[in-house]
Amino acid sequence: MKKIDRRTALKGLAAGGLAAGAAAAGSNARAGGHERPQPPPDAVGMLYDATLCIGCKTCVVACREANGLPPERDTAHGGIYDAPIDLSAGTKNIIELWREGDEWSYVKRQCMHCLDPACVTACMLGALQKREHGIVTWEASRCIGCRYCQIACPFEIPKFEWDEANPKIVKCELCNHRLEKGQIPAC
Repeated sequence: MKKIDRRTALKGLAAGGLAAGAAAAGSNARAGGHERPQPPPDAVGMLYDATLCIGCKTCVVACREANGLPPERDTAHGGIYDAPIDLSAGTKNIIELWREGDEWSYVKRQCMHCLDPACVTACMLGALQKREHGIVTWEASRCIGCRYCQIACPFEIPKFEWDEANPKIVKCELCNHRLEKGQIPAC
């Protein structure tokens, strides 16, 4: 019987662990035996380049106009500017300033139309659905206002119209109405 020193044994264990990890990572199975979702071949997306953004928020205004949303006035400046502070029932996308020490950047927040969206999974009646082009849409006739989608979304995107008699969930739908006409999203 060949004697193995400690160093050789540790190398063997490390190599075995790496091989097992690589096999698990390469596997197409997820927890519960489900396969990883694949994007549809005609999937669309939003490319936001933070190195080019100057923080003008024109995309926020364009989104508001394309979706018929009223402006959210900035009360700090006398209500003159359309300057929402965060996503809300009247704002589907927003540009925020991120700062850490001397570094800063503009960050665009809107629905990310996830490949495997938690909001869709949480919606009991299918009001939120992953649709053609990979877009997550909301259908009013199916929504009961439970707001489970708000709780399930890790990005805190869906918002609820608290001030309306017949409230709805508000989120970016990547200007689905414009895509159907062959146009690009307004933002």
